[in-house]
Amino acid sequence: MKIQKLESINAFVAVDLEGVPGRGILRASKKILQGGAKDLARSMTYALASLNLKETGVSAGISTPPEEKSEAIKTFFEEISEWENKFSFTAGLGVTSEDTAENNPEEKLQLLAIGTLISALTAKPDASTAVIDDKILSSVLEKELTKKGIEIIHSENPFTEKADILFCGSKMGVIDHEIAEKLSFSVIAPTSALPVTTRAVAVCKRRKILALPDFITTAGPLINDKNLTEETLSSIVDEIIDHDDGPLLGACERAEVFLAKWQSELPFGRPMAS
Repeated sequence: MKIQKLESINAFVAVDLEGVPGRGILRASKKILQGGAKDLARSMTYALASLNLKETGVSAGISTPPEEKSEAIKTFFEEISEWENKFSFTAGLGVTSEDTAENNPEEKLQLLAIGTLISALTAKPDASTAVIDDKILSSVLEKELTKKGIEIIHSENPFTEKADILFCGSKMGVIDHEIAEKLSFSVIAPTSALPVTTRAVAVCKRRKILALPDFITTAGPLINDKNLTEETLSSIVDEIIDHDDGPLLGACERAEVFLAKWQSELPFGRPMAS
């Protein structure tokens, strides 16, 4: 993992694999830490590898006062446009889709919702109830759940509810091992990167909760086609769901098979929140 710092502003790009184009998220705030950016870049690398794409995950951070943010984002894109390897970014914390010049952001949200839903239903086809822990995606996801006839349970504290599926993505590492011990869900379907910590994944395996890999469930926007998203993600989840070490590690191994075909060595560390 390389941290490439910009010269013109206080910003950096975490680049997982060198010498190739990449995709990832851009965040802007008073202080963006490199540790979280590295984790996000690694998750994206595994998402791209899962789709057989020879690209790297990247994650960028701009540390800037609010009043200077717009100019800083503009300067960021001006500088990286001159870099040899081309990187594209979606909007994260403090950044809008207009800032990143994304096409059809509403369509991307729908593809994200469709991808998480088909992943969850592949893991549990008889699901009839769901809880959503993601304010950004909730309205779009609720529409998709309603189409499938799945009851949505609303709660001030979603982790205390009981349902077939928990759609989770309010922040990185939101489900730790202590919360995982109390969950009453059959499936956890991430709606954003790395909502489940490493220790929580182990707890879920012991408690027979299927914690699906975020880099699979959130891959709809990368595929960028509704039918292909449903077909691809349901096929991948089918392939990994009965892995002896759980679906997340099964998905990691699957992605690493592809990475090994074009990388001399695998990146150190798998995509999980600490």
